[in-house]
Amino acid sequence: MTSVPPPLDRIASRLDVDPEEIAFLGRFDDLQLELLDTALGMAQHTEDLEVRRSMRDAVGFVPAVLRRRVIATLFPRDAPA
Repeated sequence: MTSVPPPLDRIASRLDVDPEEIAFLGRFDDLQLELLDTALGMAQHTEDLEVRRSMRDAVGFVPAVLRRRVIATLFPRDAPA
C-alpha cells in the first residue's frame, strides 16, 4: 500500500517548488493544509479547463480550410477520424 505524503509535500509538488521554499506554511495544521491543497487543485483544474476552452474558441479564427488540421494538432484525442 502506498502512503500519502504529508500535505505540505503535496502542496510543494503541486506548485513544483522545493518543500523548503514553503516551509513557513508548516505553522498551519494539517486540516488547513489539506484545504489549501484542495483549493490549489481546484484552481489548477479550472485553469486547465479555461485554457482548453480558450484554445477551442481561438480555432474559430482559423480559416475553415485549415481548421480540421489545427484541431487535430491541438486536440489529438478529440479530432475526427
